[in-house]
Amino acid sequence: MDTGETDIPRLVEQILSEAVAKNASDLHVEPEADSYTVRFRIDGLLTPLRVIPAPAGRGIVNRLMVLAELLTYRLDVPQEGRANVKIESIGRGVDLRIAVMPTTHGLRAAIRLPAELTQPRSLDALQLDPQASGLIEAFIRSDTGALLITGPAGSGKTTTAYAILEAIRDRAAGVSIVSLEDPVERDLRGITQIAVQPFGQLTYATALRSMLRQDPQVLMLGEIRDAETASIAIQAALSGHRLICTFHAADPAGAIVRLLEMKIEPYQIASSVFGILSIRLLRRTSTNGAYAGRLPATEAVRMTDAVRKVVADNPSAEQLRASYAAAPGYQSLAGAGQALVRQGLTDQAEVTRVLGQVDP
Repeated sequence: MDTGETDIPRLVEQILSEAVAKNASDLHVEPEADSYTVRFRIDGLLTPLRVIPAPAGRGIVNRLMVLAELLTYRLDVPQEGRANVKIESIGRGVDLRIAVMPTTHGLRAAIRLPAELTQPRSLDALQLDPQASGLIEAFIRSDTGALLITGPAGSGKTTTAYAILEAIRDRAAGVSIVSLEDPVERDLRGITQIAVQPFGQLTYATALRSMLRQDPQVLMLGEIRDAETASIAIQAALSGHRLICTFHAADPAGAIVRLLEMKIEPYQIASSVFGILSIRLLRRTSTNGAYAGRLPATEAVRMTDAVRKVVADNPSAEQLRASYAAAPGYQSLAGAGQALVRQGLTDQAEVTRVLGQVDP
């Protein structure tokens, strides 16, 4: 491969070191007609780093494939792998997830950096508002039920779930905790983690059904993707397990509606769901007017008797939102965003970017 005079291994080291220094969560190497663009995802947004000649760009992708032990001669199929790469600037190796995809101009690479480099690990570090913290603390003290954590990709669902699992582990000795994930984002001490294969033999449904025979007390589901998994999860919560489930839904009302659409009986949802936490990440404003870091806006709903009564009656999203709003201290996602603006922690432009034009 012709890369000119470029020292490709050194260039890859420089790019990875800069990604770590800038607290990037992801690194993209994107081919164009006669060049490659390198971009970092910082605080949820992609930021261009540099444009490099096509030969050097191909060399970078090839080097990453070698590190991940991918097939460098297969340029026509998507591939995924992992690599532990030593970063001189921090003096240790980091685990990278590397995925390549063929495009019209060559292979495109996406690299996910370790979550521990950019994400908070404890509940206190999450900077949740009192409503969200109260819901989580009540769930940690509970004996059964499912906590649904909802939001789009990259909204902090897994980070929040990990912090809850570690809090349960640290506060209660002798608890059996298991997580089912695709993929495993980071290692959790004292917690059994299982990497499922959504399109292979070890699906979420298969793994969850088998894991329930392993005497777990607390389970985390990386995602409820289908009706079968949802049904097993609800039955697990009804049978005395605690579950933390991440869910792609816009808000707590949307989560209940999705479960209903998956043919889960309303009375089962009302009896099994402990609460729902919806989360979005907003960029924090700094004293110089720029953005630096992110903080959560949340909507927390506890399954009170009043809410259960509404859920059991096969409600619409509008009926659910009305029942949530009637609870003392309730705050919607939009309201949470406006509260952060009033506190000077973010600005209206960022709230609109993430949450859209909505009324609090």
